[in-house]
Amino acid sequence: DGGVEEIIVTSRLREESIQEVPIAVTAFNQEAIAALAPSTLRDFDGLTPNVFIGMNTAGPSAGAIFIRGLGYADIEKTQTSNVGVVVDGVSMPSSTGQLIDTFDIEQITVNRGPQAVLLGRNTSAGTIVVRRGQPKLGEYDVAGKVTFGSYNGAGGGNQFTVQGMANMPLSDETLAVRAGVTYKTSQGFWKNSFTGEDRGAIDYLAFNLKLLYQPTDEFSVVLNWDYIKDRGDIPPQDPITDGNDPFVNRSDRSPKEAQVYDLSLPSVEINWETPLGKLTSISAYWNSRDLVFQDFDGGVFNAADPTLSDNNDPFARLHTRRHQFLDVISQEIRLAGDLMDGKLQYLTGFYYTDEEVDFEQQANIILHLDFGLPAGFCPLAGFQNGPISNQGGQFCVFPLVPSLQTSSQDTTSYGVFGSLGYDIFDWWSVSGGLRWIKEKKEFTSRFQDFVGGVPGTTNIFVPSTSDSWDDIVFEATTSFRIMETANAYYRFAQGFRSGGFSIRGTDPARASFDPEGTDAHEIGVKSTWFEDRLTVNVAGFYTKVGGGQFSSIITIPTPPGTNTLILNAQAAEVYGAELETSLRLGDDITLYGSLGYQDGGALKNLQNPEDLADPTNGNFPRPPGPQVELANDFPLFRSPKISGTIGANYGINLGAGRLVSDVRWKHQDEYFIGVAGGGVLLEPNYEQFELTVAYETQFAEHDVRAAFVGKNLSDSRYREQILFLGNGGFQGWGPPRYLGIELSFDL
Repeated sequence: DGGVEEIIVTSRLREESIQEVPIAVTAFNQEAIAALAPSTLRDFDGLTPNVFIGMNTAGPSAGAIFIRGLGYADIEKTQTSNVGVVVDGVSMPSSTGQLIDTFDIEQITVNRGPQAVLLGRNTSAGTIVVRRGQPKLGEYDVAGKVTFGSYNGAGGGNQFTVQGMANMPLSDETLAVRAGVTYKTSQGFWKNSFTGEDRGAIDYLAFNLKLLYQPTDEFSVVLNWDYIKDRGDIPPQDPITDGNDPFVNRSDRSPKEAQVYDLSLPSVEINWETPLGKLTSISAYWNSRDLVFQDFDGGVFNAADPTLSDNNDPFARLHTRRHQFLDVISQEIRLAGDLMDGKLQYLTGFYYTDEEVDFEQQANIILHLDFGLPAGFCPLAGFQNGPISNQGGQFCVFPLVPSLQTSSQDTTSYGVFGSLGYDIFDWWSVSGGLRWIKEKKEFTSRFQDFVGGVPGTTNIFVPSTSDSWDDIVFEATTSFRIMETANAYYRFAQGFRSGGFSIRGTDPARASFDPEGTDAHEIGVKSTWFEDRLTVNVAGFYTKVGGGQFSSIITIPTPPGTNTLILNAQAAEVYGAELETSLRLGDDITLYGSLGYQDGGALKNLQNPEDLADPTNGNFPRPPGPQVELANDFPLFRSPKISGTIGANYGINLGAGRLVSDVRWKHQDEYFIGVAGGGVLLEPNYEQFELTVAYETQFAEHDVRAAFVGKNLSDSRYREQILFLGNGGFQGWGPPRYLGIELSFDL
């Protein structure tokens, strides 16, 4: 009736208006998703206050997602992300594959703050919940979309996508099937200046099949199967030693930097309305394999004459072949209902998962180190002269030493949870919940070097070891109506992230790390004004983290060349504020915006200096000594203090159809991205402009839509990840400007 559309969310596993749920929530429905024209989940970066969605290297479609300063920017499957990505009720077990395709999605909901009680283990920062299109009884529906566009990078950049969906009833009353397919191909927007080839190609195929059986209104079963086959390139690396040269590298790896990703995910969701409430069961079996060939140094090593090699300190060559298998069985059962005419709401449930990770990494490593010797003078036995270092000294080149790492981990996790909510008055309600979590991990790892194809002297073995952790996390909320169209709330929520073992650690004595705990406070007001035409939601939060997990990557002169330790900080804090607003000026135009502020850092962080890289000495271990206090040295990782979006959606009837447009401006403040030379490296602030213009009409009584899509129209260049290795290392960049067209239909 002329107001902003009401959105229903299930952030507390029951249907509620987004304006009444006492959690900071952002939701995107089908119309909003179409206006944004996303390709993957990565395109939602910057659209939600204090939420960063970026990519991670060394894994197919791997995400680096941060909410309110907490997140995970590594790739290993043995350590879980603070942000849970849940698709059709199934939690994704690792950061690999998190940047899902966004075709045929009904709603994406971003819940900020810990969600550990109701939405799974290790979700101490928040969750992104995706609900895709579901089978519908008695309806025939066919939809499709074709997309063609180009990225303004150093490579060709052309990308083509074709997607389709069909919903068909198999009987008028009880059975329906829904099937979808996505195929993407791209040249890639990177250029290899050594070979002249385009890099970063996409070759992606995905199927989704859903079968609905619903004999009564009270009982339904949905069988789901997802299949993904990805044969594109892994995102290449830009070597730091040649300066900031986005989308250009000199990889000499053969075969090129490619990836193989196979996923099969069958799942079953059962819903049954019983006299005691709604009983839900979600069973899933995740079976994936990923094989990644990576050139981390990003440069050229000339074996015939090492002095002509690129200057990549300390790695003249760092080529890896990472092969992983992940099998996950998960089962969740929950019962939700209400009593006293709906005044008392209850939910109880059980969650179980068993994960098996098998990991193998082969690495070809050639180190060249600067010993302070004059140019052309490297008298060390068995060493060769290499290029001149950045400091003007002679690099001494180590002989090639291939290495092999084999590791495995088995994780078993249990959770028992429950919550109660009570409406004290029509204007005042309270709720609370508990979750008991127990997690056990069994781990083993081995590093072996090879000289001339036979095992060498390096044999690092982490014998089979296990450990378990358990905790009880708690959350409580109170919500009260302060005006007829305004609700205020307070929420306290705890999060838990289990301990584990450093899979890339080469020191068995330091392999394990401890759990991470989170206590978060949030206050907020959600309001609508002017007959629901204006929505204003504000929130403030304070989060304290104990035992925060972070990595320390230390250079070592023997295979595998690095020792990566997961360490625990003693205490850190994050605080901030958020604003989301939407104003419907009429039937044709809506303005919207969001603003996020966050700050904080370590309160206490004492560490053993031998566990920390020394950036003044090629990131080798620091010398022994008293504990080093890192408190307040570093700001929040990938967390800009100020971020925001301003947008407008406009539509007008034109001819036989309707012209609609959506334009957005996104801002990211500078943020901490890495450590260089012992100091903090900040990625400068940047802006992005995005635009979607579409014409929607009917042809032969079928909906047809043609759209122009522009992303990052200002062609801002910004880094999403960086790693220093001595004076060298590598970095990865966000996507350049994209221009494309979409043609879609619904029969």
